[in-house]
Amino acid sequence: MNIIKSVLYILSVLLLVGVTHATEPPLFPDTSLFESGEFTKALPIIACDAGVFQFSQVLEGTIVKHTFEIQNRGDAILQILKVKTGCGCSTASYDNEILPGKTGKITLNIDTNGYGGKLYTDIIHVISNDSSTPDFILKASGPVDILATVTPKGISFKGKCSDSHEAIVTIEPNPKYRCEITGFDLAELKGKITCNLKKQNQMYLLTVRNQIKTPGRYWGKIVLNTNNEKHKNLICGFQQY
Repeated sequence: MNIIKSVLYILSVLLLVGVTHATEPPLFPDTSLFESGEFTKALPIIACDAGVFQFSQVLEGTIVKHTFEIQNRGDAILQILKVKTGCGCSTASYDNEILPGKTGKITLNIDTNGYGGKLYTDIIHVISNDSSTPDFILKASGPVDILATVTPKGISFKGKCSDSHEAIVTIEPNPKYRCEITGFDLAELKGKITCNLKKQNQMYLLTVRNQIKTPGRYWGKIVLNTNNEKHKNLICGFQQY
């Protein structure tokens, strides 16, 4: 009799467990819902309402800073993997992750040295985990003014070193800015050339003569020092061959 009761008890427990599991939802949803499009994978979407930055005219040597606001319009975390600038004169810092519906920042620092008298342009590549736009493009541009006009920008002495060579460089400051030539530095050209600087009216004259008399080739740059805080040096190239 006890054996029959034990068997009936075990059967009732098994039946109860089976009913309980039958009413629980399945551990994995029906994959047909994904295939039908009823469920979609969460994805990040990169966007920027002002992806083109244009700055007003600045003096060469000015550091230009700008922050792009990057939006994540998707429903998954946007990962900024890399930001590549198109010029070695610019660097970028940025937020590595941007939550869905939030805004992050990419800050650009532009060194305008070497762009005097030119239009600065740069294309910035934002590499992210947005599969639809993995290489997002930002742009920056603006005119860069020159502190002074150096003519010629480079000197070449040709012929025998024993011959006398002389060249005159004119430095004409831009009247829009404070600019006085306070001196010069010959660096690696010291002992190979001599320079004499004098002011004439509103410009400066730099007379350059060869000094070395032994055969050979040498080159370098003449650094002209100014009193302008943003652009402290002007450059004139030199070579002898």
